[in-house]
Amino acid sequence: MTSLQSLLQDSHARHRTVIIIVALILTALVPLADTLLPDGWSYALLATGVVLVMVALFTLARSGVSSAGGDRATSDGGARPGAGLLLYLSPVILLNLVYPLVSPAMAAVNAGGVQLTLVVLASSITVPWLAQAACLPAYRAIGDLMAERDMAAITRRFCATWPAMFVQALPLVVVFAIPLWLATRWSFTALATYAALCALHLLFVQSLVLANVGNRRGLWAVAWVAYAAALFVVPTLWWLPPLLGALTQIVPMGRGLAAVSLSRLGARDFSADLVRGLLLGAVLWADKFVLFLVTGGDFQVVIVFLAMLPAVIAYNYYFVNLAPKVDRAVTDLHRTISEEPLTVLAARSGRLSRTVDRAILSTGAIGMVLTLVISLLLDGIQPVNVLLAISVGVASWAFMILTLLSYELDYIGEKVLPQVLGGIHLVLCAAAFVLIGATQSSTGAALAYGALVVADLALVAVAWVLYKRHWTQPEYTLFWRHATSW
Repeated sequence: MTSLQSLLQDSHARHRTVIIIVALILTALVPLADTLLPDGWSYALLATGVVLVMVALFTLARSGVSSAGGDRATSDGGARPGAGLLLYLSPVILLNLVYPLVSPAMAAVNAGGVQLTLVVLASSITVPWLAQAACLPAYRAIGDLMAERDMAAITRRFCATWPAMFVQALPLVVVFAIPLWLATRWSFTALATYAALCALHLLFVQSLVLANVGNRRGLWAVAWVAYAAALFVVPTLWWLPPLLGALTQIVPMGRGLAAVSLSRLGARDFSADLVRGLLLGAVLWADKFVLFLVTGGDFQVVIVFLAMLPAVIAYNYYFVNLAPKVDRAVTDLHRTISEEPLTVLAARSGRLSRTVDRAILSTGAIGMVLTLVISLLLDGIQPVNVLLAISVGVASWAFMILTLLSYELDYIGEKVLPQVLGGIHLVLCAAAFVLIGATQSSTGAALAYGALVVADLALVAVAWVLYKRHWTQPEYTLFWRHATSW
């Protein structure tokens, strides 16, 4: 109750909460508007609601950016947050443009009796979840160098450990390939193509770590431009896009490549990072993989991907525009603990707590408003699939918020709780799709996602309580972590 009261007392957080609730209600009304309201009034009312919410959200976003100060400049030559976000979203933009154009050419090619489009789809669904686990060991390897931001030293350390990280992460491909084979009974050739695609994308996503660490959004975008260009020019050469994308990242490593070695990483820490990454990544990505397994890839791919797009955009917005403010507030609190009197500590701690609250709620507001917009768009284009779009969109929003809360718990030092939440979500996800029967029709998938909406909103509530318990007075947790690091 105390955390709720403190939240409501923060006007910025209160406004964002209202936006989330209003957008959620309007989204739920989209499929009912035609029957509940007179002709001509349904879309007028919903459009008015959208405009009002968008205006409020735009106002809050402008105030957030103007208060960011130092966040306006990045390592990409002074790019503003909007430009940085566009660069960071380059894979979403480019791949959504290119895939529909090349799908017919892919569909004409078989890999072991399975259409190449289906194999590529399975890989595309697997890789984001796989990458979450496979890249965590890289951040552990360079973790002690992150504070100084010495990219030359970080590059040398990364190059020294990358071959071992790649080889030791390859068993993850088998972890995903086995349930895929059990569900689809694909031929050995098709399954081997899938495994090779996942392995090549594993190499690609690990190569992007340095661009991400250095906030080199331009270099990040170059990788995805090369990837999309290869896909567009020769779509049937399935191995070329990830290799060409990785090459754009390997060449700039330059002299750091001289540090490449084949030394094996510690198995215990490496395995712990893989499990942690799988459980954290399961919240955002497991549902697509499980849906593919139970349907054999025969589901409304375009609807599902469009419906999850708002959550993906909001998720990236958080890390590009809001996470730097959180990091600065944490650094400021550490400096206060070390240098300032205790009388200053409470104010800085409260400021940090408000900053994290506003970041999460702003991300939630953006995601929920975009979900409403996509729902209205799909209701106009494909009204028969609007229930699926809404259930996937709201569920993806809940997955995104649960992921952010899990990250904040992990950030403050609570490593077990986020993994427990991820494990519970994974079990609920499998149960929803298997028991409800998403194979029957898009209605079955909509019901499965609807069940996940209810389940994950409950998990979000639990995660919020846990998050507030640790972040309402973050000086205690951060102080002890700071003190024992000396």
